[in-house]
Parts: sequence; structure tokens; C-alpha cells
Amino acid sequence: MPVPHQSPADDCPACARLREVERAAEAVGDYSKATDCRVLRARHPHNRPGAGAS
Repeated sequence: MPVPHQSPADDCPACARLREVERAAEAVGDYSKATDCRVLRARHPHNRPGAGAS
């Protein structure tokens, strides 16, 4: 089952970089790496429910 795409925070360079890496990985068929990037973004502090922007 695919992991849903989350939009990176507009002002978060870490989220933006992870999204770039995710897209590049998908482009070459490295879906494991792309999924890893989505998991890392989902675990990033400002994406957790109840967490403030960091």
C-alpha cells in the first residue's frame, strides 16, 4: 500500500529537501528510498499532531 504524499512545510528546508530526494528516487524507480523520505517527513516534528511549527 503506498504511503500518502504529504506536502512539505513551506518554510521548512528539511521537508523541502526530503521531497526533492523523494521525487528523484521515484524518477529512477527507487520506491524504497522514496518511502523512506515520506516516513522521515511524517516524523518531522511539525508534522506530528499537536506539535507546533519548528
